[in-house]
Amino acid sequence: MSIEIQNITKTFGRYTALRGVSFTVPDGELVALLGPSGSGKTTLLRIIAGLEVPDDAGGTIRFNGEDVTGHSVGRRAVGFVFQHYALFRHMTVFENIAFGLKVRPRASRPSRLQIHDKVQELLRLIQLEGIENRYPSQLSGGQRQRVALARVLAIEPKVLLLDEPFGALDAKVRQSLCRWLRKLHDEIHVTSVFVTHDQEEALELADRIVVMNKGRIEQVGAPDEVFHHSANAFVMDFLGSVNLFHGRIENGEAVFESRSLDQPDGRRAKFFVRPHDLEVETRFNGKSSIRAQVARVLSAGPLVKLELTTETGEPANAEMSHEEFAAKRIGVGRQVFISPRDARVFTEDYSI
Repeated sequence: MSIEIQNITKTFGRYTALRGVSFTVPDGELVALLGPSGSGKTTLLRIIAGLEVPDDAGGTIRFNGEDVTGHSVGRRAVGFVFQHYALFRHMTVFENIAFGLKVRPRASRPSRLQIHDKVQELLRLIQLEGIENRYPSQLSGGQRQRVALARVLAIEPKVLLLDEPFGALDAKVRQSLCRWLRKLHDEIHVTSVFVTHDQEEALELADRIVVMNKGRIEQVGAPDEVFHHSANAFVMDFLGSVNLFHGRIENGEAVFESRSLDQPDGRRAKFFVRPHDLEVETRFNGKSSIRAQVARVLSAGPLVKLELTTETGEPANAEMSHEEFAAKRIGVGRQVFISPRDARVFTEDYSI
C-alpha cells in the first residue's frame, strides 16, 4: 500500500503547521518523519490517518492511487500506535489485542476460535507468549508498547502509523524495541510511517527519512544519504553531533582559519564537521587549522571524546580511538591544532 502526500497545508488559527508538503511512501517501506518539536510531524501523521483534515487548498492523500482525503478513519483502514500505549487498563492482554476483532459488525466478526488463534499468533509475533491473562499494570513499558502494536496489527491495517512509539521508554529499552520493530517490519512488510525527534532512532530503523522543519520538508532520502549528503545546513546540523566553524571561500577553495573572520576578501562560509571527522594534532603540521585547548576528556566508551575551546572562544568536539589518544598523549589544558578530514561548507549562494 503506497501513500502519496501531495501539497498538504494545515493551519490552526494563525499558526501554520504544514506548508505545501509533498512526498511518497512506497509500498512496504518503513519511513520516519524526523524533525524538532513544532516541525509538523505529528500533524502530518494525523492527516494521513484521517484524524485531522488538511486545509482546502488542493492537497490530497492517496493510498495506492485512490484519493482518501475525504475518507473517515475507519474507511482508511489504518492502524495508529500512540506514544503512551492507550491500552484498556480493565482488560487483560488477550482482551486488549482481541478488542478490534470483537467490536466488528456481526457479519464480518471472526468466530471465538478464530479470535483466539489470531491473538495467540500475535503474541508469538511480539514475543510475549504466556502473558495473555495479565493486565497492563502488570507489564513493563516495553511490553505494554508491544501489546499496543499487536492490538493494531490484529485488525490487519493497510497502513501502520506510529507517533513517537518509544518516546516514553528509557534509552536501553527503546534501543531494544527499535531493533525488534525493524525485524518485525521485515516479516510483515506493512507500509509504515513513524514520527520521531530522535535522530539515532530514525537512522537505525527507517528505510527512508523525511526531515521536516517549520512545516516544510528539508530532505527525503535513505539514512546514509541524509546523514552523509545533507541537502542543507539545517539537515547537517540536526542529524547528529556537528561542529560549526566559520571561514571563507577563495578561488573555489574552502579556507579553514579563525583569522579569516577578520578578512574582508573571499566569501564567508559555514563549515560543518562531524566530531569523528575533526583531526586533532599536538603540533602545527602546515594544514589550514585552528588552535584550540582541551577543556575535557571523556574516555568511557568505544571512542575518546574531547571537548575543546577554540582560540576564538567557540566550543568544538572531537572523537578519536583510544589508541590514537594514547599515542598523542592529549590531556586537559593541552594546546592542539584542529582541522577537518571532511567538511560540508555552506554559504548563501555557494556549497561544496
